[in-house]
Amino acid sequence: MPNHAIIVGNGDPPSSSRFFELMSTKSTVICADGGLKTVLKYGVIPDMVVGDLDSVDISDLRRIPSENVFKVDADNTSTDLEKALIRTIDIGIQAATLLGFTGGRSDHVLWNLGLLGIYHDSIALRMVDNHGEMRLVTQSVRFRAKIGQKISLSPLNTRVEGIVTRGLRFPLSHESLELGVRDGISNEAIENIVEIEVGCGNLLVLIHLNSEHGLNKWEPQIF
Repeated sequence: MPNHAIIVGNGDPPSSSRFFELMSTKSTVICADGGLKTVLKYGVIPDMVVGDLDSVDISDLRRIPSENVFKVDADNTSTDLEKALIRTIDIGIQAATLLGFTGGRSDHVLWNLGLLGIYHDSIALRMVDNHGEMRLVTQSVRFRAKIGQKISLSPLNTRVEGIVTRGLRFPLSHESLELGVRDGISNEAIENIVEIEVGCGNLLVLIHLNSEHGLNKWEPQIF
C-alpha cells in the first residue's frame, strides 16, 4: 500500500466493518470537519481534522491534539472535502479513500463527485460507502470482481467516447455514453477480471458490493 489516507466526511457514516476493513491498511486518518464524530464513535483518534469546524462539537475537538487541527476559513467556493483534499495533497499523500461523502444533502454529493474529476491528476481517489465504491477512469482500469456483481458506468459530466469493456455481460466496443442519452447502469461481471478502457472523457465506475465485506482489488492502480 503506497502513501494513503482515509478521509472521513459528515455524510452517511460507513458501517463499523467497512471502516475497520479500511483501517487495516494503516492509512493516515483525516477528518473533513464533522467527519470527526464518526471517527471518534469508532474509538479512533484521527491524525488530522481539516475544515471551518462549523460541524464539530467543541467537546470532540478537545480530544484532538491542537497541532492536528487545521481550521480553514469558511467560504462559498469549496466544501469540507475540498479543503481536506488540498491539505492531503499538500502533505504528499498519493491516494485517498473517501468515506462519509454520500447520503445527506444531494448538492454536496454532486459537488463531491465533481471533485473526483478536478483532483484526478493530483491524487488517486475512490469513494466508498456501505453500498459500493466508485472511482473515475480517464484511460484504463483493471480490477477483480465477483461473478454476477453489478457494475455501472456513468459519464461524470460530458460525453465519454471510445469505451471498451471486457468481462461484462453487456460489452462496449469503442462506444460512447452520455448523460440523458445512453447510460451503462447495472451491467454485470461475467468474469473475475474486468477491464475498462476510455478513449476520451471522465467515466465513473461504480461497483455494487454484494456483502458488507470485501472491497475490490484494483489493478494496476495503487488501491
